[in-house]
Amino acid sequence: MTRITINLDNELIQQVKQAAAEAKMTQNQWLASLIQQRLANTWPQTVRDMAGSWQEFPQQEELRAGLGENCPRAVI
Repeated sequence: MTRITINLDNELIQQVKQAAAEAKMTQNQWLASLIQQRLANTWPQTVRDMAGSWQEFPQQEELRAGLGENCPRAVI
């Protein structure tokens, strides 16, 4: 396993210690889990490249055009 050194200010260190204790984890485990979650939630670049590449979806009025009027509802 590789070690990574990061520099945190005192306030952030205290927040990490508290969060790790509340999660009943070591600080190392808590930080590693955050990194894993962050990396697991990213979309692949090919998916991100598709954003905005499709035509605009039609508006409600366009979708309903030509369907005619609604029938009156029966009152029972």
